[in-house]
Amino acid sequence: KLAEIIPRERRQNGDYTSLENFAMRTGTRLEQLIILIRIGAFRCMGIGKKELLWEAHVLLSGQKSQHADRQLLFHTESAKPVLPKLTDSLVEDLYDEMELIGFGVSGTLFDLAESEYRALPLAKDLPNLSGKTVWIAGDLVAEKFVRTKNGEMMKFGTFLDSQGDFFDTVHFPKFLQAYPLRGAGIYIVEGTVTLEFGVPSVAVTKCQRMTLKPDPRSPE
Repeated sequence: KLAEIIPRERRQNGDYTSLENFAMRTGTRLEQLIILIRIGAFRCMGIGKKELLWEAHVLLSGQKSQHADRQLLFHTESAKPVLPKLTDSLVEDLYDEMELIGFGVSGTLFDLAESEYRALPLAKDLPNLSGKTVWIAGDLVAEKFVRTKNGEMMKFGTFLDSQGDFFDTVHFPKFLQAYPLRGAGIYIVEGTVTLEFGVPSVAVTKCQRMTLKPDPRSPE
């Protein structure tokens, strides 16, 4: 319902000029407003998320629906609280976005990587590295188990590099058993680059999931 109200209201009455103007015109409740703030929906206003969260609570906490305000002949904006300087964090923004919508908007999972990876080759470099042993970092997108003719389990993986390009991996039984993929995350992969019909893949000999920066929202 909110997704239908907001575009229609904006077309009829112009751009939203502030958080209070948005809440008053759309009748958005506090719970919904907090979610929109946490996923960065109001970054265009040039105000930090923490300041916006304070303002939302001052505006709407304990109040009834703002639909009633829309009947006023004149509307004046309420006084804003005087706050100390509050800092925003990309890491915190990404954890908010992944929690609420399932993926990052302000950046990628690579922005949460605790260790350095940027000196490694990218997916676009692999065609020129055929036969070479490389280390490459990738965000696991998909994996598929298959059986060899001997009945052993092996796996094919698909990853995104830090530039958003795909590369494929092959995990033969011996190496898969020693270095399994353990669910979603960024992995450092070691392997030999092979080319088939001009398409590169990495035959994995080692892989390890990278540690992510801790969630700053979590209590100590």
